[in-house]
Amino acid sequence: MTDLLIPFEYAYMVKAILVSGLIGGVCAFLSCFITLKGWSLMGDALSHAVVPGVSLAWLVGLPFSVGAFIAGVMAALTMGWLKKKSGLREDAVIGIVFTSWFALGLLLLSLYPSNLNLRTIIFGNILAISDPDILQVLIISGVSILVLVMKWRDLLLYCFDEVHARSLGLNTGFLHLLLLSLLAATAVAALQTVGACLVVAMLVTPGATAYLLTDRFGKMLVIATITGAACGLIGAYISYYINGSTGGCIVVLQTFVFLVALVFAPKHGLLNTRRQRRLAALPQTS
Repeated sequence: MTDLLIPFEYAYMVKAILVSGLIGGVCAFLSCFITLKGWSLMGDALSHAVVPGVSLAWLVGLPFSVGAFIAGVMAALTMGWLKKKSGLREDAVIGIVFTSWFALGLLLLSLYPSNLNLRTIIFGNILAISDPDILQVLIISGVSILVLVMKWRDLLLYCFDEVHARSLGLNTGFLHLLLLSLLAATAVAALQTVGACLVVAMLVTPGATAYLLTDRFGKMLVIATITGAACGLIGAYISYYINGSTGGCIVVLQTFVFLVALVFAPKHGLLNTRRQRRLAALPQTS
């Protein structure tokens, strides 16, 4: 028991565990909407597109989270404009913007060397998170959760059927921008924990897991949030004992939970699906 409590003797580990749990829960809550809307690649694109914003923010003396958020929103708007004007498929547009903005960030970091560590941006460094960074994460998380709780019904309808939402008088343009802004803000917050490479996993996997376990969106939100927060807490805790990447531990744990749900989910799991097929193949008796 004494050995199990060792991580809590270090202030940096306590901060890392709590912040990881918070970010995991916020990302998981948003992941339900991302999964329903089919924006999995959008989260990946925005998490990498914030790199030039981080570099420019350092050059002008702003907090890097401000620059990252602005860059994320601008990248999302660029994707929308390019898709509308070019007629390209959405995956092609996301790929073009994602790679070009990420390359621009790498170029800026090479032209204007700074104290920014590219490895930290890409892979995260939750163990070295400072108190000002924690405050930024708390503000971003609080605002994101508040907006999602207030607008979740409208966002649900928009994500499920945009045409129907428009016919009911909802401002789908505003909801589109709102969801993009929340996605960008949450991606910025998650950068502190898992880095740009693994943000997409935190923004997709908990929602996908909950999707397998229930057909009701309200329950999906609860399951995803609990799963994301628990994996964040436990993953950060385990990383201390195996001396491994905190972000890697969190995402691997989320993936393990997803695979368990994929196999054993009572309705959509592989075992139940196989059982239903076997029953359907049996000869019908009168």
